[in-house]
Amino acid sequence: MQIRCYRCNWNFAIKRDEIAFVLEALEESGGNHYDVPCPRCRTTNRISIEQMRRAVPRPPSEAEIEEEVKEEEEGMPEGESIEKEEED
Repeated sequence: MQIRCYRCNWNFAIKRDEIAFVLEALEESGGNHYDVPCPRCRTTNRISIEQMRRAVPRPPSEAEIEEEVKEEEEGMPEGESIEKEEED
């Protein structure tokens, strides 16, 4: 997620892992924003929960997972399994 500091206009990013962790913590505590310090000027920038939810990809639904499994099974001949090839 790209963020622009409101004070110095510096662009910086927050990783998806961090956003997912923060969302989980905010939902448990009932918070409504996350304070991110700018790495350049150290000004605190507020990010709303809604902005963070849009930045994190949604987990696949059960129907999407089942569809992927079926496609993999159809493409593989019967009796074969996925094996790692040994390097010579």
